Parts: sequence; structure tokens; C-alpha cells
Amino acid sequence: MQTVCLALTGVAAALLVWCVQAVGAVHEARDARIAARVPEAAGPGTRPAAWWNQSADSWADRDFSVVYLEPAGPSAPLPPGLPRWPEPGEAFVSPALLDAMPPAATRYGRLAGTIGPEGLADPGELFVYVRAPAGVPVRGPVTTLAITGYGTGPAPEPGHFVSQAFDRPAGDLYGLLAPQLGLPAAVLLVVSARLAARGRDRRLAVLYAMGAGRSVRARIAVGECLGPLALGTALAGVPLALLTLTGVRLPLTGYAVAAGDLAPLRWWYPPALVLVWAVLCLLFAALHLRVRPAGSGRLRPARRRPSVWPGVLCATGGLAVVAGAASGGAAGTRLFVLGTTLVLAGLPPLVGRAAARLSARLTGRAAGDPARLVGGRWAAARPEVIARAGAALVVMLGLVAQALVMVTDLTDEARRATALARHLDGRLLEVHSAPASEAASARFVAALGPDARVLRVGAAAPTDAGGSSGTSGAGGPTDAGGIGAGGPTGTGGGGPTGIGAGGPTGTGAGGPTGIGPPVLRGDCRDLAALGALRVCPRTGAVPAREAYAERTPRTEALRWMGFGPVGVQAAASRAELLREPGPFVVLTSGPEGRERAERAARATLPLPQVGVPGEAHVVGAAARARQAGWVVLVAAAGFLLLAAAGAAALLHAFLDRADELRPLAGYTSGVRFHLRVAWWGMGVPMACALALAALSAGLLAGVNLGFLSPSGSSPLGLLAGGLAVAGAVCAAATVGGGWLSARAGHRWAPRGD
Repeated sequence: MQTVCLALTGVAAALLVWCVQAVGAVHEARDARIAARVPEAAGPGTRPAAWWNQSADSWADRDFSVVYLEPAGPSAPLPPGLPRWPEPGEAFVSPALLDAMPPAATRYGRLAGTIGPEGLADPGELFVYVRAPAGVPVRGPVTTLAITGYGTGPAPEPGHFVSQAFDRPAGDLYGLLAPQLGLPAAVLLVVSARLAARGRDRRLAVLYAMGAGRSVRARIAVGECLGPLALGTALAGVPLALLTLTGVRLPLTGYAVAAGDLAPLRWWYPPALVLVWAVLCLLFAALHLRVRPAGSGRLRPARRRPSVWPGVLCATGGLAVVAGAASGGAAGTRLFVLGTTLVLAGLPPLVGRAAARLSARLTGRAAGDPARLVGGRWAAARPEVIARAGAALVVMLGLVAQALVMVTDLTDEARRATALARHLDGRLLEVHSAPASEAASARFVAALGPDARVLRVGAAAPTDAGGSSGTSGAGGPTDAGGIGAGGPTGTGGGGPTGIGAGGPTGTGAGGPTGIGPPVLRGDCRDLAALGALRVCPRTGAVPAREAYAERTPRTEALRWMGFGPVGVQAAASRAELLREPGPFVVLTSGPEGRERAERAARATLPLPQVGVPGEAHVVGAAARARQAGWVVLVAAAGFLLLAAAGAAALLHAFLDRADELRPLAGYTSGVRFHLRVAWWGMGVPMACALALAALSAGLLAGVNLGFLSPSGSSPLGLLAGGLAVAGAVCAAATVGGGWLSARAGHRWAPRGD
């Protein structure tokens, strides 16, 4: 068993080193490609080579960049990844976007091709380059950059491109890898150092008595671990090294790692493996330098009283959990996390004792069943073995369940926005754009089709129709600065060109300038499509809450739009609606209406952005929830290693006392008896321990879901999967223990009995 544990230690260390090196290499390659496509603004008096403007779009709760390009001449430099300049009305899209979003082939114009790998941060990035149709201006808006080239300026700030707005830095992944993979490697090394401890201690004590120094003992320990550690390192290192030639798509997250990004590991990884192997050998030897000669141990009572500290820790942590859940808020969450940590720290010894007692109760009345009696008594006498075997699993299950609940929880705004989007089903859209002519607006409305109803947000005073004040309603109904600060998609406060404050033209954050809030204008029938009107206000603007007789999802959506609270007024004619500047509000007849509105806006309006009210909150919450996939992915590898370490420790403890079963070889020669002893001695106690661990983790997660994170994901699937994996590993250990103890029994012979 020591050989198996040492090999697993090598596997864990090799996996950890590969992950750390891969994170660094992938982020370095990503940053280089992102920096290479950042536009370089033309200085004063410099003739621009092209014009560049970034807007945003979304699909399946993911924001991504839509970059509008306009070359100044045929010699204008191309952005990385494009084989040629797109013709007017053409678009290049990333392969991942084309796979995930079939409408991308037509939404942005004619499909000219796909963006090459050198122009994308990673193979899974969603990104679009568009050249506006002829007659649709790009140069006019103040947010359009006159550029001379790409990638010559300083390194971009994080989130420069909308597609990377929610990317996490490399430090976050390092912080995730260190405990989830580093801890299992350390536990496996310590467990392997203590396996076969009785025989090793006797040998080292003899050497100590003969005068052998530390160097001799260290060489013996190194010789003991040299081969198994090399075997484990090679078993994991060779497949991982092959991944640097092929690339890999990570499960759960779907993130694709290109082989080119892993190319540096072909030179760094093999030497690092040799270094890690040497360090592990030295650490293993260091754990055996101290030898306690025979007779130097302290006398201990045959039956020690159980320690009190686990119960104190769990009780204190339980009180903190209850107090944190009752108080709520940021302070309550911090108190809850502290209480959960204390509970998980004290839980393993209590779980071990409880499992041993349950096993004793199950086997206490085993008259006529010697296997059940022997196995149950063995487990009942060794609760610390069960506690050590299940400690890491108990802690890991609890921590990962809490992380899943907290990461996937939504804010209040995100919950309301998600519910609103579910009711709207893409049937109400807000369309922002740069200032458009009356003819362009007319073409846009005509392209929507006869079934669409069109409203427009204009100034409070029709005579004052300029620009945008950005002073009213910049954040939806309850959050100043949330959704309104980036137009319909909420892309933030500026991005690379300052486009965030009000969509691409600065008209979204506060609506058109006027006295009072902006006014939603349209035909009375179109206004009534939002909800039942008390009266159609023709003479002057009326607040929306007074104009409508009841609240509907569509009237509620008005409070979530980027231009803030609005008044309602009937328009005198469609021509007046088209002349007035400001964003459009489009009501479609079905979910497919959004795609029609997207195509119409991009074919007729300059620099459009189309979105559903409240979409920014939904996109942000979805990006945060996707982080749970990374947590579970890394935790799954660590959990599997810890389950193997616990099973190995339990199996070794059982086999270490297998000589007590050898006299029974004279009464039975079958394997079935030994398998049943192993079942009652290892299988039943570990099943009880795992059930108690899952129950505790589920209870803590339930408190979190009920009081602090009501919209978080349920951890039941995670707990069930963890239990299944741990149960399978423990079942294998049980079968192996029964089989090995039976083989040892056949070789037993009396020695001075």
C-alpha cells in the first residue's frame, strides 16, 4: 500500500506542476494576442489609417465584442486574424461564435469568413469584426477612434475588450490550485510516510542502536520511495506532456486550451518533473529522520477518553452559522463562513466516533456471524482510523458545496432581471445607436416588418433635442450605475474608447436632453401593447405609473431600461417619431423578433446596440455562475486523490492487523469470510462516515441557501457525485482488503502459540 500511496503522491505533484505551468503559459499567450489587437490611436496631426469602434452584443447570457472597422485606404493595416478587409456590409466572426450562435452568419451582415487564431484570445472566444454597410456612417460619433495600427501601445487594462470583461486573473487560478491540489499531494506524502510504520520503526530503531546517523536513515528512506515516486510522476507526466502537442478542452468549463499556448511546457515541464521528484524524495526522507528508540514512548491508558475540542469547535461554529444566517448581509456572510470553517475543522473526529458507534450497534448482536462480529469489533475499537480516512473527504465536501452555493447566488437585481427576461421572452427590446438621420430611422422601422410595434424615447421638451445628459436613471430601478451605464448591454464605464456611458454614442445613460425625465412616444395602439392604458395622453407626458392601469412585465421593463424612468405621451404621427432623436423601444410578436431587429438595426443604423432590459445583470450573474465550473473541476481532481489517500490509509490499517485473522485459516479457507470481515470492518464504517459527511455538508449548504444565498445552485448533485466517487473507491479498498487478508491467511503457520 505504501507503493500505491507514493505513486499517487507523484501523480498529484505532477498534475499540480503541470496546472501551474499551464496557467502561466496560457495567460501569457492570451495577453500577447489581446495586446496585439489593441488599436493605436492617431495623434494630433497624424493621418489615420482606419477608424475603429467597439460595441457589444450578447448570446446565451454572454457578452462579447463587436468591433466596427472602416479603412481609410487600401493600404490600411489589418487587425490580427483577418485575411483581408471586409467589404461594406460584411463581417468576420470567431469560429466559436459561429458554432454557438448560428444566427451569427447573418446577424452582422454577409459572412466573409472566420477570424484566425492569432486574432483571438483563445479558441473559445466570441468576437466579431464588422464593416458597416455603405451609407451607414462610422466615422462621425465621438467614440470612434482614428487609428494608425494595432498592438504598438502599452499593455491594455483588464476588461479592455467586452469579450474579456469577466475574465479572472491568473492569480485566482493559482489560489484555487494551491489548496485543491497542493493539499492532497501533502496529505498523500504524509500518509505514505506513516504506512508500514511498525516495521519501519523497528528497522530504524535497530540502525539507531547500531550508531547509524541521520544520513544513513535518510538514504534508506530515499531508497524506499525512489521507485514509487518515479513511477507515479511518469504515469501522470507522460500523458500531460502529450497534451502540450494536442491541446485539450477542459471538462465542466468547456474552455479550449490550444496546443500552441502549451508549447513552452514542452521545455519547462520535463525538468520541473525531475525537480519535483527530487524534492518529494527529500521530503519523504525528512519525515523519517527522527527515530524514537524502543522504550522511549510514554505510557498511555488502554482506553483514552475522547478529546473534547472537536465538540467545542463544532458547537461554536454552529452558533456562528446560526447567527450569521439570522443577521444576513455582508457581516452575516462573513460570520457564516467563519462558523462553517470551525464546524468543518471539528467534524472529522466526531464523524469517526459516530461511524464507529453506528458500526458497533450494527454488529453488536451478531451471534452466529463471526465475520460480522470480528469486523464490527475491529471498527468500533478504532474510530481514529475512520476519522483519518474520512477527514479530508468531509472537509472537501463541505467546502466545495459552500463554494458552489455562494458562487452561483444572484444579487437582488439579477434575480429580478432574470425573472423579467423570462416573462419578456425577447419580445421587448431597446435599440441604441449613434445619431441617425430620419431616412435611416425610417429604413430601420420598415425593416422590422409590419408586426413590430415601435416606440421612441425622446426629450421631455420637443424643442430641445440634443445629445444626452446622462443625469437621469443611470442604473435601472434600484441600482445607480448598473444597467444604464453601458447602454442595453451594460458594458461598463467606457471600455477601450469610452463607449460605456450611454451606448456607442452617449445617448443611452440619461435619454435625450430635456426638462424632466425622457418621454416614451408612440401611437396609442403601440403604447397600449405595453399594458392597459387608463387614458392615452395626447396633450402632455404622464408618468408611466399613472398612465397604465396595471403593472405588466412590459411596463416593469420600462424601469429597467438604460434611459431610466420615463413619461408616456402619444405621438402626433409616425413622421414625428422618426424625426425625433433617441433610442427605440421595439415590441416584437415572438422570440424570433430579436434576430429580425438585430439584423435591421445593423443594416440601417450607425453603431447599434440591441438588448433586453435588465440584460446586463443577467449576463453578470451568468458569468459569475460559470466560475463554479472551475471550482468543481479542480476540486474533483483533489477529491479523487484524497479519496484514494483515505482508502489507502484505511486499507493499510486493516491489513496491518490482518495477522489477527490468520488463526482462522484453520477453520475456513474461503475468501468469502475475509470479504465479509472487510465489509463490516471497513465498508460499513466508511459508508456511515460518508453519509454523515454528506448530511452535514448538505445541512450547512441548506442553511446558506435558505437565508444567505436563496438563488444559489443546489449542491445535491455535487454531493451525490462526491459520495458516488468516494463510495466506489472505498468499495474497491474493501474488496482488496478482504482478498489480501485471505491470501495472508493461507500462508499462516503457528509460531510458539
